[in-house]
Amino acid sequence: MKKTKTVGGASSSRPAAKTTTNQTQAAKPNGRKEHVCTTSKPLPGAGVKQRPPLKSRISFSQANKTAKPLGAASSIKSSASSKVATTPASGNLVKTEKKNSNLEADKLYAQIKQNLEVKKNAARLQSMGFKGNFKQSESSNHFVLLGDVTKPLPKTSKIVRLFTSSTFTDTMLERNMLLEKTFPQIKLFCQTRGYEFQVVDMRWGVRDESTDDHMGTELCLKELIQCRDISTGPIFVTLLSHKYGYCALPREIQATEFEKLLKSVKDKDKLALLKKWFIKDDNSVPAMYVLQSISTIFPEFLSSEAEKRLEAKKKWWEDNDAMQEALYSAAKKALGDTEAEKYVISVTEKEVKQGLLDIKDANKHCLWFQRTLRGIDKAEPSRLVSRYTECLGSEEKLKKVKMLMSDLKEKKIPKVLPAENICTYAIDWTGKGIDPENSQHKEYLEKMTTDFKMQVCRLIEKGIQEREEESVSTNNVLFEECLQHLRFAHEKSKNFHGREAVLKKTEAYLSKGNNLPLIIHGVSGSGKTSIMAKTAMMTASKTSNAVVIIRFLGTTPRSSDIISLLRSICNQIKTVYGDTSVTSEDPKELVEEFQRCLQELPKPDKELVLLLDSMDQLDPSHQGRQLGWMPTSLSEHVKFIVSTLEEEKYECFPALKFLYPVQSNYIAVEKLPEVDVKNIIDSWFKEKHRTLTSYQMDLLTRSFDQCPLPLNLKLSFDEACRWTSFAAQDSTRLQTTIRASINRLFFRLERKHGELFVSKTLGYITAAKSGLSEGELEDILACDDDVLNDVYTYWTPPLRRLPPLLLLRLKADLNEYIVERGADGMTVMYWYHRQFIQAAMDRYCENAKILHEALADFFSGKWSNGIKKPYKDKSGKAFEEDRLVAAQPLMFGSTFNVRKLNNLPYHRIKADQIEALKTECLYNFKFIFCKLLATSCSNVLSDFSLASEKTNDKQISIIRDTLQLSEHALIFDKMLLVPQLLDRLSEEKSVASFLSQMDDYPFSFLFPRHHMLAKPGGSLVFSLSGHTADIISVDMKQDGVTAVTCAKYPDNSIKFWDVKNGKLLKSIDSIAPRAVKLYFVCNDTIILAHFHNKIVGLKESGEILYTIPIPRERTLFCPVDKGRVAFLVFQDNTIGWYDAKTGKKTETIICPDGVRFGDTGVAVSSKTLVAATVEPREKFIVLNLITKQVSLYDVPYPEEVIRRHIIKSLAILPDERHVIFSIRFDNDIRFLDVSTMKEDRIIKGSKGDFTLGQFVLSPDGTELFYQVGQSVCTWNLKTEKLKMKYLHPCYVFGIASTDWKTMVTISNTPILRVWDITKKVTDKNKIKATGAVRGLVRMYDYGPTSSPRYLLGLAQLYMLDRRQKGEEEDFGVVAVDLLTSEVCKKGQLNEKPRLLEILNDKEVIICSSDRKLRVFDLDKMEITRSFQGKMFEHIPFTPYGYVELVVLKDRGELVTVTKGRKHFKIYDIKNGKTKAIIKCPSEGNCRLKGLKACYDGSVVIAHSTADKFFILDTVNSKFLGVVGEDDFQCQRIFEYVHLTSSGNTALFSVNSTGENVWSMQLYRVREGKVGVKLTDNGYPDSLQYEARFLAVPNVRNLEDWGFVTSYLDNVIRVWDATKGTILHRLGGHAMPVTLPLMKKGSKYLVTHCRRQENTLRVWNIKTMDCVAAYKMEGNENMVFEDCEDLKSFFSIRTDPVHYNHWSLKGLGCDTDLQSMPVIYTGKQHSEVDLSVPTPHPDDAMDPDDDPDEEDEFDED
Repeated sequence: MKKTKTVGGASSSRPAAKTTTNQTQAAKPNGRKEHVCTTSKPLPGAGVKQRPPLKSRISFSQANKTAKPLGAASSIKSSASSKVATTPASGNLVKTEKKNSNLEADKLYAQIKQNLEVKKNAARLQSMGFKGNFKQSESSNHFVLLGDVTKPLPKTSKIVRLFTSSTFTDTMLERNMLLEKTFPQIKLFCQTRGYEFQVVDMRWGVRDESTDDHMGTELCLKELIQCRDISTGPIFVTLLSHKYGYCALPREIQATEFEKLLKSVKDKDKLALLKKWFIKDDNSVPAMYVLQSISTIFPEFLSSEAEKRLEAKKKWWEDNDAMQEALYSAAKKALGDTEAEKYVISVTEKEVKQGLLDIKDANKHCLWFQRTLRGIDKAEPSRLVSRYTECLGSEEKLKKVKMLMSDLKEKKIPKVLPAENICTYAIDWTGKGIDPENSQHKEYLEKMTTDFKMQVCRLIEKGIQEREEESVSTNNVLFEECLQHLRFAHEKSKNFHGREAVLKKTEAYLSKGNNLPLIIHGVSGSGKTSIMAKTAMMTASKTSNAVVIIRFLGTTPRSSDIISLLRSICNQIKTVYGDTSVTSEDPKELVEEFQRCLQELPKPDKELVLLLDSMDQLDPSHQGRQLGWMPTSLSEHVKFIVSTLEEEKYECFPALKFLYPVQSNYIAVEKLPEVDVKNIIDSWFKEKHRTLTSYQMDLLTRSFDQCPLPLNLKLSFDEACRWTSFAAQDSTRLQTTIRASINRLFFRLERKHGELFVSKTLGYITAAKSGLSEGELEDILACDDDVLNDVYTYWTPPLRRLPPLLLLRLKADLNEYIVERGADGMTVMYWYHRQFIQAAMDRYCENAKILHEALADFFSGKWSNGIKKPYKDKSGKAFEEDRLVAAQPLMFGSTFNVRKLNNLPYHRIKADQIEALKTECLYNFKFIFCKLLATSCSNVLSDFSLASEKTNDKQISIIRDTLQLSEHALIFDKMLLVPQLLDRLSEEKSVASFLSQMDDYPFSFLFPRHHMLAKPGGSLVFSLSGHTADIISVDMKQDGVTAVTCAKYPDNSIKFWDVKNGKLLKSIDSIAPRAVKLYFVCNDTIILAHFHNKIVGLKESGEILYTIPIPRERTLFCPVDKGRVAFLVFQDNTIGWYDAKTGKKTETIICPDGVRFGDTGVAVSSKTLVAATVEPREKFIVLNLITKQVSLYDVPYPEEVIRRHIIKSLAILPDERHVIFSIRFDNDIRFLDVSTMKEDRIIKGSKGDFTLGQFVLSPDGTELFYQVGQSVCTWNLKTEKLKMKYLHPCYVFGIASTDWKTMVTISNTPILRVWDITKKVTDKNKIKATGAVRGLVRMYDYGPTSSPRYLLGLAQLYMLDRRQKGEEEDFGVVAVDLLTSEVCKKGQLNEKPRLLEILNDKEVIICSSDRKLRVFDLDKMEITRSFQGKMFEHIPFTPYGYVELVVLKDRGELVTVTKGRKHFKIYDIKNGKTKAIIKCPSEGNCRLKGLKACYDGSVVIAHSTADKFFILDTVNSKFLGVVGEDDFQCQRIFEYVHLTSSGNTALFSVNSTGENVWSMQLYRVREGKVGVKLTDNGYPDSLQYEARFLAVPNVRNLEDWGFVTSYLDNVIRVWDATKGTILHRLGGHAMPVTLPLMKKGSKYLVTHCRRQENTLRVWNIKTMDCVAAYKMEGNENMVFEDCEDLKSFFSIRTDPVHYNHWSLKGLGCDTDLQSMPVIYTGKQHSEVDLSVPTPHPDDAMDPDDDPDEEDEFDED
């Protein structure tokens, strides 16, 4: 016996354990913010060998708790509250709301940080431990990744499904309290751990209708099996107390046994009763006697009249008791006591047996909460007592029940369940039963529910922990995705029969097929999916070494769109073949990666079979159905089978026929042969243990003949399986179409379960975006008062929720047609076939808005957290009640609530609830931020796109446009959301309240002083990404809707764009490498594309029509004639005329002498004319297409022009008389009359438009578009005025417009920009050239001052008059104010100095042509002193990073080299005298080329022409030595050298083999010893990869302890400067980066990728965490450097000159330039003549006696 300890009347067998609910507590705030970076692209060449992970170590400190309130909802509340805030009380209310808002925001951001930390750690662990996990999964669950469908599948559903067993009447209060209080807490506990909590309580809310068909017991036991199969942790809880429970009559009894029992029944009345209720069904195999439904005998059992219903109920129970007694008595006689017990065992004991006694490891899965009612055994028998224990009835029956109960409680359960899993409670029996008003009972109820939560949570925590320990591989997204499809294959192949001919063909293909995919096609419902599933089973069973990858497209979110599908497949292939490379998210790269995985990874001993079912189910986005991603051929170790519908509207089948024209690779799924039909029917009946009468079988076969599709056969078979042999013929009817069969099924369900209940339940499932889980559906129905009022017609349960049994009964009847699939990390229910979706949509979604509104309310959590929902009952009486609906926060613990993020906006849009949509989703920063992090930018944009179809709301449109413009940045790094939004929207007042929601954003980010990004709402509509290299050519169709582009190598794709909607329509890949230019021709039906050495004509489908070889890589060509039905090719002195439809040459035109066409140039055409430049592009020809006459025009130049300029732009006016053109000499637009070949008009250009590019004319010839640098300008040719200027984020290389409404532009980026030129460009939405410094053309030497507000430098000054004459402009020493972008000091020089070095804020050193070093004072704006002697005569080639002199500011010295560049020279800066000459060893004609110094200047190293390095100790003016090839024992030493801050250690690049294999090696400077080589054992190939490209890493030193290097493999490495070991590998860039100059004491490292990626990242040097990032729009050729405050940065683009100041927001590094002191005052401009001598007083005594070098330039 267990001892019980009484506590206030309630007792427990053991002390209460501490709760295991380790809720994450937020740490104390430290005022710091973090940025989290994401790696966007894989390493080049990755996957060859396994490598350690890239580490971007990111620590997550807590958010600043003092931030302002966030959120649109809170703003609205505050606003509403302010209207009534007239009393202190209302003021306090506003404060409370703000405080709560702050707390909510703090909590959310803390959860986000935790999520990012978990993801980072998981990725690191998974990558670092990859080998071990792979081996473990091979021995346990790896068969899932190998696609072995034949083995039992493990569970991965993150579900805790708990079956609660109790008798009906004695535990009602306990079950109600659990439902109301405990279960919601356990649900939240599970949600924070990423699990769904489901409760199965088959007793709660049971009503008479549910007992009518006697299915309750079967459903209970089926649910128990499901709990056992899918639940993590607890499975079964029993509340068994004193009551043994109801014993149900068996629904079926085998005929032979029942007939034995009948013979043993002697009572004629009871015998008649059994024969009345049990009827023999010969359709069952073996034959069964079936218990009739109650309403069959007593129709009033379901009557709407209470009295009739009660009377029928009474009669039933009388018959039931009589039959039970008769069966039990007869069974004892006929079968014996043991066998007879099955007729008396209660349903409760059956549940306990299956859920507890027969389960393995019951201690891990089962609990017993045992309540003892002291004194109940002595209570007088009564109806009340009988509710708690059996006390009424025959003595024999009571005795038997007591014995069974005692055996169960005292022997069976304690035998398998340990004491810690049994909680016992002893309370006193009262005359009221369990009385919540009784203090002892009340305490018991509270204690019991508390213990329940604690114990269940304990088992959950333990179950989750064990599951995670089993195998890391089973807890990832890939494993779960694979398992979902294997499960589906199991289900679809389970009852597969027939189709032998098709299977033989697939088997033949798998064994001896060609190198093309096999296509299985047929109409909907023909059985393609089952064939694919069977093929997977067949492949797995017949081949032991093949990897089978199967996807049933559309059944999971990750198999529904092409991006997710390819990522999933690539990841699976890489995993099973041991490739550890990272799979890209970029569509173009993903296709290439998919092709690589198919071609390179499969092996002879491990072949690959890829099966993709229902290609037509792919989302059409990213051209998924157009199949450009499919391989043109397969390797010999790959077999690829797909299935699809045949209709053209689905696009797949026509695309397949084009891609793979070989007919033998197609299998049509035709009508099932009669023999197959018979075999299928026979086998299905055998599996179901059923048969039919001959009449019924005839009905079934005739039904299939009328609609010979497998789906119709399945539907008809399922209906026929319900028929009994005694069913009336008029009740056995089948339909002749699939839709009719489905509707018949729906009708039957409505009659059985209630029309309203069924229609709403199935309506919700159908209207849901991706299906609903059971828990979600229960909660949604709990808020549907129409359903509840209908269900509660005759009875009202204690809580206003739907009784679970109702839903389980409906689900059981739909089991064959509902599938469970994964969606948003949860298992949901949805229709298994398209036909059901369409039928349910038509039948149940007519009033879809109502359904969507209810779904939206659920996902918003509107009626959760104890909020009571009002309702009216059927009588119209008003009430309100808590529906106990699950809460819907944005995050559960560290897990995003992806269900809410994906479903809430969808349903708000579908319900036309725009204001709620804005408040909760699209105008809610926290929602957008969470969805972006949890899913992708494309998912976020899809919400806005869907909303745009319903509303023209300005705020939604602005944010949508902003996100579209930022999409390429957010794909690169999701944490760029805030800087992108702030930069683009800071001047948009209409969304100010949205931006205010970011006030308490806790993550750090990099932000520029001057805005750099395009603003929404202006002419720039879309920035479309898709290419992976710079776009080189663009053209548009005449409708102005479709654009076509091609990009530079290695992109190799042609892409089609819908420029009206901002979508990529199609991509044609790998037509040929190295595209040059393309056009639409033949009335936009053909694309004419020029690749290196050929011109190709192709259709939009990708079909190549013709290829024209050309002798050179490039040639000049252009389309001509109306509709562009022909094109001309200009080669040498001929013009070839080609038919654009056939590609055939129809004519060759010989040009006059002196005409020779180059490889490049400009060629344009009109109806009758063609104009084309000729070499050297200073002339052009005009060809008359009618007369074929060629005229040459040589542009005249004024005599004073020094050099001629090439022609950049040509166009032909609609009058067919004038060619307009421009040259780089000026900015004029010139008109040439082709009849006279003379210029008759000139429009003087706008100031500064020197680099005119492509001309585009409006159809009427009145307006002209052209490109100028970063602008697209519009001239009105009538008024001769500049009409508009569209400022571009980078240099414009091409423009196109056909409808004069939409313009597209390309630049030196992979982005296609789309402009609405009908919009008026205002200042606020221009892409402003902020940061541009007026009056400066180019910067040369520059540097920061002590204040981050100013920069000093040497600049080329803008002087228009000199430029027009071809003369060079003057140069000047300038000081630039970064706050205003103005030049505040300008010392104009009459020549360009050789160099400029900054001494301090007021003085700079310059060197003029007379080789004299001089000091220019910016206060006095004049030369104030010079230095003794002269510099060396000629400037040799100075490698990047080297200087000609080193300024030692702290010591007031300057180090340079002597006149002959053979020795070191040290100056005293104050007096300009030579302080010392340090002689270097004589090395023949060896000259010093450049200087490199450590931070404090104590060590200077000079590189020499002999590739040796001379080292100087400047502190002691001592020569330390020479380092060369002999010291490193190498064949060559590279010119780059890098020093630590103290100068103690240097880093050299050496070549030891002579085969261009470089390595980096340390050198101990002061010891004169060679150190170790830098070796990265994790990535050995990467360093050799450098050598193949003759590249040496970019290097910076990190104080005195380390070096940081950047490689071509995109990995940034941090090295130990002492040991030479690798400390960190930093990922996050997709291309090689540059490392800007750093200052001593720098806290942050900036990495800058200038190429296509064009991004910045900022790293904390101490921790090597990425703390911020920024992505620019243009290919900005910027240089970055620390400001002197070491907290901020400046950037400069030298040509044209743009400055910007950058702050690290949120790290205590904000620098307010406005508050910085003004340094420069007084005289702002002066002119300095450097030709005026400024001798030093001691020039004659200069100790520099090194003779001037004689050679003008170094030979090397």
